[in-house]
Amino acid sequence: MSSSKQLIINCGASRVTAAVVSSSGGALQVEKLVTESLQYDYSNDDAWLDAVGLALRDLHGQHKFSGKASFIIPGNQVLTKTIRIPHVEASKRAQIIAFEAQQNIPYPLHEVVWDSQVVGDDGVETEVLFIACKSNTIDEFCSEVAQAGFTVDTINAATVLDYNALQFAYPEMDEDVLLINIGARSTNLLFKSPEGFFVRNIQLGGNSLTQNIADSLGKPFAQAEEVKHKFFSGDVDYSDDDSGAKLLSSCSDSFMRRMSQEITRSIVNYRRQKGGAAPKRILLNGRGALLEGLTEQLASTQKVTVEFFDPLQNVTLDGDVGAGSNSLRLEISEIIGAAAQGMVPDGAGVNLLPEEVQRAMEFSSKKPYLMLAAICLALAPWPAYVGYKQLSAGYEKAAIATQAEVAPLQSRQAAIRQNAERAVEVSESISRVEGLVNSKSNWIQFFAELQDSLTTAQDVWLDTLKVNRGQSGKSGASYEVVVEGQMLVRETANGSSDIDQEVLSRRIKSLQDSFESSQFIVSSKPPKINWSSIHSGLNVLPFTINLVVDTAKPL
Repeated sequence: MSSSKQLIINCGASRVTAAVVSSSGGALQVEKLVTESLQYDYSNDDAWLDAVGLALRDLHGQHKFSGKASFIIPGNQVLTKTIRIPHVEASKRAQIIAFEAQQNIPYPLHEVVWDSQVVGDDGVETEVLFIACKSNTIDEFCSEVAQAGFTVDTINAATVLDYNALQFAYPEMDEDVLLINIGARSTNLLFKSPEGFFVRNIQLGGNSLTQNIADSLGKPFAQAEEVKHKFFSGDVDYSDDDSGAKLLSSCSDSFMRRMSQEITRSIVNYRRQKGGAAPKRILLNGRGALLEGLTEQLASTQKVTVEFFDPLQNVTLDGDVGAGSNSLRLEISEIIGAAAQGMVPDGAGVNLLPEEVQRAMEFSSKKPYLMLAAICLALAPWPAYVGYKQLSAGYEKAAIATQAEVAPLQSRQAAIRQNAERAVEVSESISRVEGLVNSKSNWIQFFAELQDSLTTAQDVWLDTLKVNRGQSGKSGASYEVVVEGQMLVRETANGSSDIDQEVLSRRIKSLQDSFESSQFIVSSKPPKINWSSIHSGLNVLPFTINLVVDTAKPL
């Protein structure tokens, strides 16, 4: 029976967990698992990446983790939006999602890395979960990963992975359920129903309780975190009338009330957007779920059964991994969800690693082997040379001395020539990677300019966009962007006889001029207008415009 093994590293807000997980025959086994707590001021978001880098170095140096890994980043580092778009072919979906997302996120689309997950489709509309992370955050994260000795395979978002873990652990569950994963910085709410799932991330977690304690006691955040752990873990005994204990209990009650209110608000929002039923069951996950009294509070306010989620059902723990399985159940759901993504129906997941970065990192990881191969190739003639020297013992001393001087020089000359050729190949590969990076940025700007032109023109849309690349000639490579679209002709309501073709032609020519004003276009060909649709009684006017691309600013 075939099996596969993967290294999954969950980079949470307060700890980094690395696990080697193997899958075989529909079963999962955790072969090795190590958790490193992050040492930084949890109230300072900017310190998270540096702390993750230190933890990854410890995993590599002390625990011997290395190589390609699938990474998970926490919900507080990503932006999640639910978007409804018209039902279209999958090949056209990304363009529509990008357009809709630009209207719904607070950042320009070119400043983020994004991916999407379909969560529902009724044949008329498609419900999509749009997940994005700032590009500079992803770049810095990849840099920390590379410096720690790892290669990024994928970057997933913890926001959606509990859906896979829930399906894998409870394959027979068909009721409406709410899975609440309470982390350090945020809480992830996953609504699962027979029709699909819905995700909401709220900025309320264990650190919110710590900040409340810090404000109440007048202590720094780090000291308040230490007090919180000692009090709620029972390491320190307080009398019932102790003022400090009463203050901490008051902070805890306030946190639980806030959490209950946010959950109630999310359930109302879920039912309004999805038109579904209220959850019949609540599952708690995450270390924040250990707060005493939270289970009872939620059961009382939501009027449903509340219990802890067990993601380790149907999972085997190898050796010492299972020693702390009770606490492990609260921390490993995202890792199980990532490992089970391809093993459950309609597995959810995204990849926030840009393709050009992935190719560059893969090439970088191969460079040491290429250099070693070049050295071995350069040294290959030495055994033959030594054998020749032994057979030539009878030659004259002058001939032996000459051969001893010439042969190493010839060997080195061949090695230099081979290395020079390889250097040219490496340089060309790097240039291609740089070209891909520049091309991506140009495409984003070009799409934005097209969108502005269509918005200005009104009643116009594009159906297809394709690139015709010509052969390189004396004047260099040339290619065109061909756009095909349609214009809504409102005048057809009065009959095709009222149509003024000259006016419509000018409108399309005006749109062509707007396209041609793009910094990436040098000229365009006369538009092709299909008047047959108007004559057939339709109120749309198809057209085709060929735009000649500026080769100095390639797309």
